[in-house]
Amino acid sequence: MLDDLGRLFGWLAAALVRPVSGLYGELDLRPGDRDPAGGLPARYGGADRPELTGTTHVRDLHRDLRELGFLLAPPDATVFTTGTWLAVMEFQRYASLSDTATEREPRSATLLDAVPADGEVLRVSAASAFPAEGPFRVVVGEEILEVTAVALAPADGERCTEPAPDATRDARTTEPTPDTTRDARTTEPAPDTTSRARSTSAEPDSMRRVRSPGAALSVTRGVEGTVAAAHARGAEVELLRWSDRLVPAHAHFYERYADPITGVVNAWTRFVLRHWKERRRRCPVVVEAWELREGGPDRLHALPHGGRAANVWRAREITSTSPRLYVRDLTRTWERPPREPVAPAHPELDVCGDYRVLGDYSGPRAWPEFGHTWRPEGEMLPEHLLPAAEPGGQGPTLARLVEAGDRAVLGTYKVVRAVSEVEAIGYFDCLNAYDRAFVSLGPCHWTAGLATAPAPGSAVDEGELWGFVAYLKATDRYAFAQAFGRFGVDVATEWGRNGAALFNPGQRKYTGRPTVPREGGGVRELGTVEEFDLFRDWHWFYRVQMAGRTVDGLRRAMWDMARLRIRDVGETPWDGPAGPPTWTVPGSGGPRPARIKDVITSERGMAIVHRWHIRAPANMVSAGPATEPPETRRIGRAGPVLRAACEAAIAAEPALFTGTPGTWGDAAEQALVSRLRAQGGASVEYVHEWPRQVSKNRGFTLPYGLLPDHGDGRALDPARNSFQLDTGGLPPEP
Repeated sequence: MLDDLGRLFGWLAAALVRPVSGLYGELDLRPGDRDPAGGLPARYGGADRPELTGTTHVRDLHRDLRELGFLLAPPDATVFTTGTWLAVMEFQRYASLSDTATEREPRSATLLDAVPADGEVLRVSAASAFPAEGPFRVVVGEEILEVTAVALAPADGERCTEPAPDATRDARTTEPTPDTTRDARTTEPAPDTTSRARSTSAEPDSMRRVRSPGAALSVTRGVEGTVAAAHARGAEVELLRWSDRLVPAHAHFYERYADPITGVVNAWTRFVLRHWKERRRRCPVVVEAWELREGGPDRLHALPHGGRAANVWRAREITSTSPRLYVRDLTRTWERPPREPVAPAHPELDVCGDYRVLGDYSGPRAWPEFGHTWRPEGEMLPEHLLPAAEPGGQGPTLARLVEAGDRAVLGTYKVVRAVSEVEAIGYFDCLNAYDRAFVSLGPCHWTAGLATAPAPGSAVDEGELWGFVAYLKATDRYAFAQAFGRFGVDVATEWGRNGAALFNPGQRKYTGRPTVPREGGGVRELGTVEEFDLFRDWHWFYRVQMAGRTVDGLRRAMWDMARLRIRDVGETPWDGPAGPPTWTVPGSGGPRPARIKDVITSERGMAIVHRWHIRAPANMVSAGPATEPPETRRIGRAGPVLRAACEAAIAAEPALFTGTPGTWGDAAEQALVSRLRAQGGASVEYVHEWPRQVSKNRGFTLPYGLLPDHGDGRALDPARNSFQLDTGGLPPEP
C-alpha cells in the first residue's frame, strides 16, 4: 500500500513538474540518434552532441527494451534504427494498457537434491519461479522435463509459508475496476470471463512477501527428444517457455503511458520504462511458434541458430513454413466470447497463423484450412455481419433472412458471402500478410497498400484498407478506437460526408494512407516498405486478427463497405462522358445512359463483377484513354474486360441482345455471364458455382441448404434482373 502511494505521489510530481527517470541522460532519443563511435560524435534528441563522449544511451535503450520483452529492438546496436522506432512504439502501446505482466522472481531455481536419471520428482529451491500447477516444461542442463504437478515443500532450513487461499487466482479478475478517465486509446473492455486458467496463473503476493518456499515438481523425463540424465544438487532449473515466466498484473492509471505513440523516447516514455524495469514488468503478449503433433501444438519451434521461437516479433523471424504461430495474451484487450480453446492441451493459447513466401515477399498468413481461424465465431455469417436489431445483439441468421423474404438483403448477402469465400475464405480472421499488399482483411480483403518494389525504401501506393478504416472512424468511433486508434494508428484522410476525398473515380474504390503521431504534434504519413512492414509483424497481425474476431462494430462496418463497392461499381456509366452512350434506359427523370448495373443484372453476374473488381479493378472499371480531355478522362466507365465480354456475347448471339438492356432476357444474361466466366479463372469459377465447390475443411457452418433453389440448385440466382442491392443505411454517393 505504501509502495503504491509512493508511486502515485511520484506520478503527481511528474505530472505537475516534469517526469524524471535518470535514464539515457534525460534525452529524447529518436530515429537517427547514435552513440559516439567510429569518429562520429554522439547524436541524441536529433542533434549532434560532441561534448558527450563515452555515452551508451542508444545501446542501453536497446538492452532495456529487450529485457522487457520487446525483441524488435536490435541487440547491442548503437544507432536508433527503424527497428528501434518500432520497438519503442510497441512499448508505448503496451504500456498504455490497464493490463501488463510481471516476470517471476526468482527467474530460476536450483535442485535441492541430486536427481538420478530415473528420478520422478525434483525438489527445487523456489516455488515462485514456476507456475502454481502443471503441465509446463523446464530445462535442467541439456534435458527438457515436463512438470505434471507442483507441491510446496520447505527448502533446506526454511519454514514453508502457505499462500493465502486466493493467492493463485487469476490476477485479472481481482483488480479494481479500471478508471474511466482514460482516452479511447486506453479504454479496455469488460474482463474476460472464459476459462484461460493456464495463461493467468498469477504469482501469489504472499510468496513475494516472504522468502519463497521450495517445491516438489513431479516430472516426465527426457521430453522433446532429449535424454534423461542425472543432475547434481545445485543444478539450475528454469522454465522452457518465456511466457511461462510471466504472470498477469494490473497497471494503475498512474503507472501507464498516456502520451501519443510516437516512437520517440520522450520524458513520459522514460518515466514509465523505468517503472517497468523496477517492477519487473514485461510485454504481456507473447507470440510463439510451435511444431505440431496431431494438429495441435506439441513443442516450441527450434531456431536454426539455436534457442526456441518463444518470443516472436518480426514477420520474417520464423522462415520455416512448418510451425504454427500461437499467442499467449495476458491482457483483457479483447472482449472474448465464451468458447472452447483452440488447443485443449494448451488453453492459454490463441491460434494466429503460419509463415508463407510469395516471390520477393513473405510474412504471416491465417487460413481456415490450416486451423488458423475461430470457428464459428470468425465466420462471416449474417448474424456476425449484418446490422443487429439492438446494440450488443446479433444480426439475422440465414434462416431469418430466408423467412423474411427481403429479396435485396438476402441477395446482397449471398453476393458478399460468395465473394468473401474467395477473398477471405469466409472468415473475418483470415488474413494475408505475405504479399506486396502488407496485410489484407475483410470480405473484400482490403489491402494496406501495394509496394512498388520489395526494397525497404521503396514507395507504397495507397491502400483500400485505410478507406475502410476512415469509414469505420466516421461511423463507429468506439470500434475504430478498439481496433486501431488506441494503438496509435489513424488515417491521413477523413471520410467526411461521403468518402469523396478518398474516392478514386477512375476505378470506383476508396483508398488512403495510415498515419502515426509525430512527436511535438501533427502526424506522420507512412509511405515506404520499411514503415509499412510494421503491419506484417506478428503483434500487429494478431491485433488485426483479434479485431476481426471480437470488435462487433468493425465487422458490421464491413457489411457497409462491401455494399458500397457493389453500389459504386453498379452505378458506373457504361460509357465515358466524351461520346454518345451505347444504350439508354428509362430513368426517374427520363432516358439516361446505361450503367453497369443495367447491363449485368443477375445475382451470379454481379457476384462475378464484384469479385473481379476486387482482384483487378481496372478490368471492370477504368478511366478514359489519353486522347480524352483531362476533365472527363478521370471519370470511370466500364472497363476493357467487361466491355470485351459483352461485345463478344453480342457478336456471338446478336438476336439475344436486340433493343436496350431493359428488354434483354435470361438467355442474354447467361450469355454475358458465360463470357466473363470463360475469362475469369478459378476464383470466378468458384463464385459462378457457389456454393457447390465449398470445401469441408474450411469448417463453414452457414446452412447452405436453406438457400432458395432457382432451378439449378441452391446457388446465386442466374436470372435477369434477379439482383437487387440492399442500400439501407449507406452514405450518399461520392
